[in-house]
Amino acid sequence: MLRFPVARPRLPTADAILPYLRQIDENQYYSNFGPLAGTVEARLAERYGIDAACVTTVSNATAGLTAALQAEARARKRNVNDGAAYCLLPAWTFVATLHAVLAAGLEPYLLDVDEDSWSLTPQAVENALSRIPGEPVAVVPVSPFGRPYDMASWDDFSRRTGLAVVMDSAAAFDKGDVGLSPAVFSLHATKVLAAGEGGFAVSTDVDLINEIRKCINFGFFGDRVAQSRAINGKMSEYHAAVTLAALDAWPQTRRIFDDIAAAYREGFAADNRIRLLPGTGDDYASSTIMITREDPLPPGFDEALAARGVGTRRWWGGGIAKQVAYRRFSSDLLPVTDWLAQRCIGLPCYPGLERDEILEIAAIVGDTLRGR
Repeated sequence: MLRFPVARPRLPTADAILPYLRQIDENQYYSNFGPLAGTVEARLAERYGIDAACVTTVSNATAGLTAALQAEARARKRNVNDGAAYCLLPAWTFVATLHAVLAAGLEPYLLDVDEDSWSLTPQAVENALSRIPGEPVAVVPVSPFGRPYDMASWDDFSRRTGLAVVMDSAAAFDKGDVGLSPAVFSLHATKVLAAGEGGFAVSTDVDLINEIRKCINFGFFGDRVAQSRAINGKMSEYHAAVTLAALDAWPQTRRIFDDIAAAYREGFAADNRIRLLPGTGDDYASSTIMITREDPLPPGFDEALAARGVGTRRWWGGGIAKQVAYRRFSSDLLPVTDWLAQRCIGLPCYPGLERDEILEIAAIVGDTLRGR
């Protein structure tokens, strides 16, 4: 067993969740946009400074992305079910982003990311539009490991080009912006705000949020008649209970992840060959610690760290284009994605990891890179 696993999620305790579970017993309401899910939406709206009608809970972020893409297509009166409409997305992302694009009936086209931010930029996407082999209708930018994005620039891109933008903000709870374009967040056990499973979508366009709610509720909206193609992607009251307990503890949780990032910065301060994803623990809280270096990581690096008790994870592997199931999809050249795939790795990051342990991990990483 690893002394330092790469992740050891800690969700709210049973005692913290119990008051909300008792509300479920009293309400006898278990799903279908229940009262606890409504409370989650109201508290999230207060956090982001928007009206509660601008938020909808979902069963998970993949379902939320799928529904948001379907809702955006319908709002623009686009038929996306014949596979002829393209969605642009970064090759450097978790495979769930691509699953959502396919589930929404869109054909993916993979783009490379910016070297500094690890994400798509509006200008890079605009420059790529002439290279798409069919009609582009949507873009899914991704917030890499919680790094903040500029929603205003993406809203401007959407207005300028007419393309739908759906933000994959799975890990961006701490600093996610709200704009007209919908942003979808994850509450998976590995995220900074964790409920085991679950998620939510936000947009200042209330009509669009209502369309997303229709898409995750069998196409129903106000009656029992399916008005459109849809899925079942609603948050249960049980996951809402865990989410509410997690929101209660959010200030302490954020400090924990900030402290972890600060300790890693301290541990690697003397080694200019290693750097954390810019802004981690400074501009935003993240539940993952990602490091890179100028040279590719040596063969057997992961195994060497594991032999010394340190777990690692290539969270996004070689990027979507290297996933066996998806090598057939069209893409631009992907030099930055390939660069990151050879140099990027996740280190242990979880509540309960102490500063001295993090400094020890950093020393082990440094020694392993030096062949000691």
